[in-house]
Amino acid sequence: MQTSSKTSKSKGEIEKILSQEPRTDLSKEFSKASGVALLLSGSETNPELLFIKRALNPLDHWSGHLAFPGGKKDERDPDLLATCLREVREEVGVLLHPKDLIGSLDDLQARKRGHLLEFYIQPFVFFLPQNPPLILDPREVEKTYWIPLSYLMDERHRTEYQFDFSGNELHLPGIRFPDGSVLWGLTFAMIENFFRKLKKGS
Repeated sequence: MQTSSKTSKSKGEIEKILSQEPRTDLSKEFSKASGVALLLSGSETNPELLFIKRALNPLDHWSGHLAFPGGKKDERDPDLLATCLREVREEVGVLLHPKDLIGSLDDLQARKRGHLLEFYIQPFVFFLPQNPPLILDPREVEKTYWIPLSYLMDERHRTEYQFDFSGNELHLPGIRFPDGSVLWGLTFAMIENFFRKLKKGS
């Protein structure tokens, strides 16, 4: 997807597109769920998107991966939006409010190393007028990135991620970040879903 003025959307345009686009809802198919945040910030015409690099943790399905902040719903959360708000606060120290929410993407069934897991992920999209200060929980987050949407949408940054699946080497699509890290897997799928919705709304 080439970067152009047609792919640049304001906060209001993104909110309108997400409100009008039909959304895949997996809430009736799974009892367990996670909520993650696509946190857009800054310029309304070319906002930046927050990513985290997950800390190394043998108990984490996605240890060391590039991801969005967020996590699993637990009993204290009244709903999945509350889960997302809590996890963002715990992981990166950002206090989001429901009023910052501008929409949601399609729900996605979680998977790890090619195997589907029995829970789903709902990606929530938020917008803030400027990049908030971040306070990282080192147990969960190693580092963060603010990446402009124009960079993510530029085909020149598309790459492949080599993935070993049961002894077979797979080449999966991804986006190479400025430091050489590669975004792939579920988070890449969410980005692709976001861009498809923006393109359809053009």
